Amino acid sequence: MSDALAADLRSALMAEATAMLRYTYFAQIAEVEGHTEVARLFTELAQSIGCAVHGHLDVLREAVTPDGQSDIGETQLNVASSVAGALRDAGEFYPRLTATAHAEGHADMASWFTTLTALKKRHTARFDEALVSLTGTSDTASPRRPPE
Repeated sequence: MSDALAADLRSALMAEATAMLRYTYFAQIAEVEGHTEVARLFTELAQSIGCAVHGHLDVLREAVTPDGQSDIGETQLNVASSVAGALRDAGEFYPRLTATAHAEGHADMASWFTTLTALKKRHTARFDEALVSLTGTSDTASPRRPPE
């Protein structure tokens, strides 16, 4: 698969995954508001989109990332890839969002991002436990690990 096709497929995956989550969220809002038929519609469409998301992921198992790595495959690779993503989120992404929210005077938003940083650190620890159980080694022993 060409790099361009893989990049476009990753973009499609992100769009479909976002739509699936939005529809699931919209279903909850419709349900709370008493619009059960609309809630059911959103739920059914989210499930349908979920099939497309899984199909995209299946195809991406054959692709490599821009740095020449594969990040979807067997369980061990999937866990290691998930550790890397959670480390990136906890160590770089959410702290950057937190700092930006503080700088713009959005204390509540900054607090939310701080909570998400802590959540991603817990995800990292849980994924690391799974990786140790699969391989006997820890991926978070590397310098990529975010500070506690």
